Amino acid sequence: MDISRHIQLLVDVAMQERDYHDVLVLRRFLETFNRIDNHLVEAELPRLDAYIATLDGYYEYLEQRNRKPLKNGTRIGRKKEYLFVSDEASSLKDEETTAEQASLFIEFLTLNGLNSMSTSASKSSPMNIAIFAFIRYWRRKGILAPQHIVSANAIYRFLTEDCNIRKEVTIKSFNNVFSHCEDIQNQEMDDKVADFFAHR
Repeated sequence: MDISRHIQLLVDVAMQERDYHDVLVLRRFLETFNRIDNHLVEAELPRLDAYIATLDGYYEYLEQRNRKPLKNGTRIGRKKEYLFVSDEASSLKDEETTAEQASLFIEFLTLNGLNSMSTSASKSSPMNIAIFAFIRYWRRKGILAPQHIVSANAIYRFLTEDCNIRKEVTIKSFNNVFSHCEDIQNQEMDDKVADFFAHR
């Protein structure tokens, strides 16, 4: 029995309902199942993630998740968002993984002649194309938690604070372009990243 086909149909049905909370429940189910056999759902998780980002309630969910509760029940302030977290619930930065992957990303940029580039708010920037290719790779390999929502702010912070890439645009400008951008697909860059890690 080809269970992957049934999972694909399940995702198709959920996407037709356009109910954010129901789809999120399915997302959590697939996340759990992914730990058992990631091959069966690896194509469906990114597809479902991209769909969830289009639904009403998604950005409200992000906003609430990043606000710090006070004792009286009200919420105030925003937590810093990181690319790699050790605790999804509290959004604690995973310092070890961050340092390791930042080093690898810098090495990749150097090998491909991109290490002199600055931050950019352009979707055609080779550096931005490269970081999205790395994010896809990290998700496929489980280095980046499947349920972790990667924000534009987290990407910018990783580039500037962890990789020490020179700032040419502000985090606000970067966020304005990439906050609604799920991905930048580029097969050539994906192949370069896969080849890079294959030799590690």
